[in-house]
Amino acid sequence: MFISINHIPVRKGRETDFERMFQERERAVEDQPGFHSLDLLKPGTRMLMGGKPEQTDNEYQVLTRWDSEESFKGWVHSEAFKRAHSREFDATIFDGKSYLTLHQAVVGVSVEREKSVTR
Repeated sequence: MFISINHIPVRKGRETDFERMFQERERAVEDQPGFHSLDLLKPGTRMLMGGKPEQTDNEYQVLTRWDSEESFKGWVHSEAFKRAHSREFDATIFDGKSYLTLHQAVVGVSVEREKSVTR
């Protein structure tokens, strides 16, 4: 499993605008070969061992899961990617530049299980 995380700094007070913009995006990624899932993660709480919870920076993360790095690269170099990322948007929503982190999963566990009722 290959995981891409797009880190997107959003200006304080513009979170609702960003979330709406994201909801209205073109959903072309969902049809790409090797694509598994996408999650938009709101800024959360940092929990340090033995410390008090702290609010993280106002950085959203878009986490996508893929069969392989090649599947992800296929998406990034596709015409669908260019179309999906070419629409105009209100740049004042953002508070800096976004960046990617790319990860190869070493161990993964899924909670998807067949649920059956026996009586």
